[in-house]
Amino acid sequence: MSEAYRVLGTTFDSAAALEREWNANLAKGGVFVPGRFELLHREPVLVFVDLPFAGKALDLEGRVVHCVPPEFEERGGRVGVAVELRETPGELSTRIESLLGLRFEAESERGGAEGRAAPRAVAHVRARVTAPGHDPIEGRTRNLSLAGVLIAVPGEAPPVGEKVLVTIGHATSGEERTLPGVIARHELDDRGGISGIGIRFEFEGPEARECEAFVSRIKASEHARRLGAITGSLDTLGLDELLTSFGQCVPRGRFTLVRGGQVGTAQVEGGRLQSAQLGACVGIKALVRLLAWDTGEFEFHPNGPAEAAGAPLGLPIEVALLEAARILDEDRLSPRRRLDPTRRVAIVPETLPGAAGPSKLEQQILDLAGSGTPVSRLLDGIAETDARIEDTLLDLVERGLLHLETAASAV
Repeated sequence: MSEAYRVLGTTFDSAAALEREWNANLAKGGVFVPGRFELLHREPVLVFVDLPFAGKALDLEGRVVHCVPPEFEERGGRVGVAVELRETPGELSTRIESLLGLRFEAESERGGAEGRAAPRAVAHVRARVTAPGHDPIEGRTRNLSLAGVLIAVPGEAPPVGEKVLVTIGHATSGEERTLPGVIARHELDDRGGISGIGIRFEFEGPEARECEAFVSRIKASEHARRLGAITGSLDTLGLDELLTSFGQCVPRGRFTLVRGGQVGTAQVEGGRLQSAQLGACVGIKALVRLLAWDTGEFEFHPNGPAEAAGAPLGLPIEVALLEAARILDEDRLSPRRRLDPTRRVAIVPETLPGAAGPSKLEQQILDLAGSGTPVSRLLDGIAETDARIEDTLLDLVERGLLHLETAASAV
């Protein structure tokens, strides 16, 4: 590490304590150092690990990926910093063996659950899937391994067996890489729609090692970042309470919310809601949908980096919550015929030349409809209430401008 860096300290009093930390964190590329520090995100540090049982010490170089401030201690946070280590687990294992004579296996050496050669790790980073003949699909990873990735997606995906390219971003460094793969499976929600796609990586040739190293860095960063996160259940605290209680007492932070196969995020900074995202849905509309969740789990990462998700909102948290509540109330009060989101709509081309002055909402629907667009894409991509979109869509169908597949023929 060429930069000047701060020195942090932690102690393991026994070989058993060091082994527990190895299995829990070091083998996954991170370490959490408790204490009150004033450190910047991505600041280089040296972690001095005292090992009094052996009369020796380890020095671990890394970068700060997560910092929990003291005010979060009473809310369940562990005060300290999470550090992403520079060394790979294999390199660190070799160094520990040389220094202490203790052999700790790297995770890749012992495999994962269910006999997997490449163990999976929880990872919630942005991803984009592209395939020939398909529009790019924006999603967020749910877990990641050297063998493949599971991505939460908004209701549609290329077929199993299709070759794809997956662009994944490193949440803390901003590094991106496009990885080749193939669709291995679809995950379905309780309505039978696609909620996630499993992709098997197909690394080949001289770039395979670089691709694997990139995936390993993301796994290490995500594990380290989650070490000091505040976690809990949405059954007891909804997003509105979380935004009010947590979002206004740190300079910045990010909520990650998980329910079933869905992953949503909300970014706060300076008491303002900067962004919200759920699948392809962004902004206030995504916030509305996340506020409706009454089950699921949340993680809050204070002082982390901002992630772009659509145009920045920049709304005071109270204003954003009031606007979302207004939209929720309007949607509840509107008479609504709920459409199956997997049904598809298509433009009837011969009718468009005679269409008389479509409204802004009608034009948005016609622009997105294309030839066989699922209803879910219209509901996600247009910043209007679902009720108004459905009513306008059905009006366009009645006027013969759009064709709506029957539920039986929807794919």
